[in-house]
Amino acid sequence: MSGRRIVNVGLTVFVLVAIVALYRWTPTQQDFQQPVAVNGVIGKPVHTPRFDLTVDTVRISKKLRVPRTTPDRDTLSDFVVIDATVKATKEPIHLGKVQIRTSDGYLYLGSNRSGLQDVDLTGFQFAPDIPARGSFVVEMPADKLPGAVLLVTEKPFFTDLEPQATISLGVKKDQLDGLRQDVAVLTTADAS
Repeated sequence: MSGRRIVNVGLTVFVLVAIVALYRWTPTQQDFQQPVAVNGVIGKPVHTPRFDLTVDTVRISKKLRVPRTTPDRDTLSDFVVIDATVKATKEPIHLGKVQIRTSDGYLYLGSNRSGLQDVDLTGFQFAPDIPARGSFVVEMPADKLPGAVLLVTEKPFFTDLEPQATISLGVKKDQLDGLRQDVAVLTTADAS
């Protein structure tokens, strides 16, 4: 093989490798449509452009007591109750989408049990600069909580490039029993 042929083969291989590399690094349509994560941890405020969110505690129970309703709600899975404080920063908002993403990538949506929309944070209208305390409720197996992340966005749909509070819940496997309650009692979300 001549030197020129070796150079041509080398250049061809280089160009093919560069094309493959660029293809893998180029953002996809899905990358452009994802919410923008604003990362945080439990106990510290997460500041998005439209709201601030602080996760205070995480509780687990098989039973859920909703104010002004009977009987208590039961589940075959677990109720994960996330107590939090939220403050709108610019204008009145609602938080329309609450999820927990587990360490293995599964998504669990906020619970839609009857009566919850009247007491939890997803049914509350946040006024600017007035913190409100309350809870989010997600039904999921508690053993999936270690390594899980809470995902909260304002809009339930069309979240392209919307800010998303992405909060590591910091739950470890050996902490699950300490988070468990016989009955998780909700209080109505209210402004302080």
